[in-house]
Amino acid sequence: MDEDDNEERLVQQQINFLRTRSPDDWHRYAFYANWNERLDVLYWIVKQPNCDKATASLIFWRGEPTGYDWEDDDQVLGEDEYAVEPLLKYIAIRFNTTGFSRSEIAYDFLEAAGHDSKSPRAAAITAGRLGDLALLKARQQASGNPKVAIHNDLSAMRIHGRKVGGFGDQSDFYDQFPGGD
Repeated sequence: MDEDDNEERLVQQQINFLRTRSPDDWHRYAFYANWNERLDVLYWIVKQPNCDKATASLIFWRGEPTGYDWEDDDQVLGEDEYAVEPLLKYIAIRFNTTGFSRSEIAYDFLEAAGHDSKSPRAAAITAGRLGDLALLKARQQASGNPKVAIHNDLSAMRIHGRKVGGFGDQSDFYDQFPGGD
């Protein structure tokens, strides 16, 4: 079996594992995901009917949407398992069409960036996010496609809900996770 087959088998094991887990575990996976690896598992998460709004927002912003011209991208989600652009576009379109109806998990953009409101860098990080939002809104307006507009829920700095446990120590989760280190 070659390296590609092993990688494909591992991705399927990871997805099968997450099928048996809750949206909280999907969120936990998204929080710790390595964006230098295949994105199949993140693709799978955002396509699930029970994907939480906070998880979709986390994935979108972790994908660094200002770094890609994803609004006009024509790639099919999953066609290239490393491609970020179709993932970002899928999330934006879903927010603007069917939406993410589940909203139980909290999301705080500062926490997702490894900070809190008391951090000395909080003001700069907040200003950066506001700048990113302005840039993205201008780009989407220029694209003329309302389906890729930055939805109000996606532009929220915070989504109220309950905090998903396990962020302090990822090893308990990843010890169970196929291929997790």
